[in-house]
Amino acid sequence: MDLARLDSLLLELTDSERAYRAGARYDWNDAFSLGYQQNIGEKHIHKIGDPTRALHQEGMPEGLSIVRNSRFNPVPEHVHDYVEISYVYRGHAPQTVNGEQLTLAQNEVLLLDAACPHAVGELGEHDIMLSIVISRPMLHRSLEQSLSLSSTVSQFLINALNDETDHRGHVHFRTGNSRRVHRYMQEMLCELLEPTAASPQIVSRLFELLLVELMQSYETSLLQADMPRLPSAQVAAAVGYIERHACDCTLEDVARHLHLSPNYASALLKRQTGRTFMQLVQESRLARATTLLDAGSTAETAAREVGYTNMSFFYKKFAERYGCTPAAYRQRLPDKTDQNEPVPFWQVSGSVRGGVAAGAAAKRSVGFGIPAPARPARGRYSAYRPTMQRRCSWQTSSSPRFLLGRRYGRKPV
Repeated sequence: MDLARLDSLLLELTDSERAYRAGARYDWNDAFSLGYQQNIGEKHIHKIGDPTRALHQEGMPEGLSIVRNSRFNPVPEHVHDYVEISYVYRGHAPQTVNGEQLTLAQNEVLLLDAACPHAVGELGEHDIMLSIVISRPMLHRSLEQSLSLSSTVSQFLINALNDETDHRGHVHFRTGNSRRVHRYMQEMLCELLEPTAASPQIVSRLFELLLVELMQSYETSLLQADMPRLPSAQVAAAVGYIERHACDCTLEDVARHLHLSPNYASALLKRQTGRTFMQLVQESRLARATTLLDAGSTAETAAREVGYTNMSFFYKKFAERYGCTPAAYRQRLPDKTDQNEPVPFWQVSGSVRGGVAAGAAAKRSVGFGIPAPARPARGRYSAYRPTMQRRCSWQTSSSPRFLLGRRYGRKPV
């Protein structure tokens, strides 16, 4: 679909919006009568939305749907039975979240947990806000695909959404200058408006890439000097720094990066993540080592590249983490593909990424039905894309030829 046509469709007024603009008001009692009340503190908040209907949409993967919010029609405070992402395609959108008033600017994103009370103010004619409705299983699967479960950044953000038992968390992503967020949203909308048989898979991959961009933008925004240095922000910045410099970073490096004392940085990490600084470093190093093993490196090479000088210590930590030796881990890979069936290179997805918890045995689909190993090679969209200047140079190729030669036991063509 032409992008100009997409913009035109989004700006086009519906009959309901014309009526709202003329002064009509939607009777929210009809929607409230279908839901339930949820006690939050001393307030009774209505639930809106039927998950059995909201999470099924033509052209979309199971557990994900996209709707455009009606203009001239404010939405009263409510909660859902699913996770919601609010995205401002154009203009701005006033909201009240957990009693706090905020305004989403163009291209910004608000991630709302299921029981987070929120209300949407009246949108003007040129304000376009989209709501992506996601089931918890869909969100979790997408996080698995887009970021490694062993990633402390992904774990931190998952915990940030679920650290309250009543699921009232929310995250505001200030992505106004991100061209990728806008592009991914445009592409998903095109698949929604002109669906094909491949649309659900395409949208799933786009949504995974959207999450990667949101996580990276979130960490970047936390490092801005004019932002409040809250403990959660400091931890997100710290674990991101550890992942990028796991080969040779020290506690003093992390503390200096955050403008904290080493003792305070150590205590903060332990309190917020439940793991010590060295445990976080070991997890990041071992995750990188598995990527190198997937790419065909020997255990000695992988250990040296990620910063281990004592091979006995590396073998010990690897076995503790993954339950096997590095050699046994490498031997698992051929068993996860059918080498009797040649795989055309054009069927191997370009968005193959590292990111499933180590040791996971379940097969999953990459691209259009191609079974992938439990830990595929990190590709160009990896959240761990290191620079050439770093000592820890472990990036692998994601080209189809590389994948065929390394992954499927065939000589590159």
